[in-house]
Amino acid sequence: MLVVKVKLSSGQRLTRRHLFIIGSTALWLMGLAFIVKASLDQTPAPPWGNPRGDQLLTATGEGSQVGQRFTAPLPGLYRIQVGIADITAGDMQPITFHLKEDQAGAEDLWSASLSEGNAQADRLYDIEFPPLRDSKGQAYYFYLESISATEDEAVAARYSPSDRLESASAYLDGQPVAGNLQFLTYYTLRTRDKADLLLSRMAEGRPYLLGSKGFYIALATAYVLVLGAFLIRGAQAILREQEEDL
Repeated sequence: MLVVKVKLSSGQRLTRRHLFIIGSTALWLMGLAFIVKASLDQTPAPPWGNPRGDQLLTATGEGSQVGQRFTAPLPGLYRIQVGIADITAGDMQPITFHLKEDQAGAEDLWSASLSEGNAQADRLYDIEFPPLRDSKGQAYYFYLESISATEDEAVAARYSPSDRLESASAYLDGQPVAGNLQFLTYYTLRTRDKADLLLSRMAEGRPYLLGSKGFYIALATAYVLVLGAFLIRGAQAILREQEEDL
């Protein structure tokens, strides 16, 4: 009976040791994950587009359109601001904003009627819609039209003919023109998207391995493993001291 009791006691001590080490490691990893997530949450997704609009791009008459094609640089596109001139549709008759995957797309991803209530500072009109999570690298086309406009009324968007954006162009009545409208696109990123954005910023413009996102992922993994091993060794040392004191 005495032998059996000793074996059970040794087994219990071994179990408590394992639980202590596993629990300590789990708490440490949870704390590290919380810190990393909190840091990533502070990573902003910058707006992208053309902030300048020193001229007007004007379409006159019923069904006239002023548009913009662009390729989204990030996932989670959820908001577009576009500069519209005061003369648009004379006395601000209803103007409709249309967003499509590309110019030839048959269906709108989103449409909205613009009014003075959409206007922000500098006559930038704000259009918000459910996030497009797979927007990164996707080409989009938006345009403004006034169905009720007459020959004397116009849809006029602020425009920069000298502005150049990769894979982007302004459009007038369905035809591309040089330059780009004044527009900004906004993105809401999930944690994994922010991690990818942060890694891209770290690797951008650096030579050799330093220019690879994989290098920083491997470095972070090695850091976690080394600290985890150090924590386990520390927990084992604490348990040994406690056992020696008993």
